[in-house]
Amino acid sequence: MTRTIPAPSNGLYSDMEEEDNRRGPERDETDAFHRLVRDLVADGDMRAEKAGRRARRTLVQMKAGR
Repeated sequence: MTRTIPAPSNGLYSDMEEEDNRRGPERDETDAFHRLVRDLVADGDMRAEKAGRRARRTLVQMKAGR
């Protein structure tokens, strides 16, 4: 009996892309995102300090009127 390999459903590229998407974000992508956020936070803190302010860090500090 001869078996045939099933044809890709959406084309080879689409199947590879779907498999990649199922795996989720790759480590280098998340590392770059975290680095960007860390740099933005540091920049914001520096600007706030120069203006004589501090960034609010807790929910209590973020309540209206504080």
